[in-house]
Amino acid sequence: MSDADAIERRFELIGGMLDERLRRCVAGAEALAIGRGGVSIVSRATGMSRGAIQAGVAELKQPKKKRMAAGRIRKPGGGRKRTVDVDPTLQSDLE
Repeated sequence: MSDADAIERRFELIGGMLDERLRRCVAGAEALAIGRGGVSIVSRATGMSRGAIQAGVAELKQPKKKRMAAGRIRKPGGGRKRTVDVDPTLQSDLE
């Protein structure tokens, strides 16, 4: 059984139980364990993007103090801005 087959099997077994952040971290750990070319191998085996796996590797390499707080999946501040913040006159226009 090759590395890619073993990784694919592991992700079939536990992939459904992992949230987005844990999927990135597990894929990153697999890539680090393989070494050079690991990101590409894991990407082909799991169907995850190389960018997501690289983000998992980067997160694993961070010192514990700089890692995201427990319970967080993404960094704060992402996403769309509130419409009221983008258009300050919206509230008065609707009234």
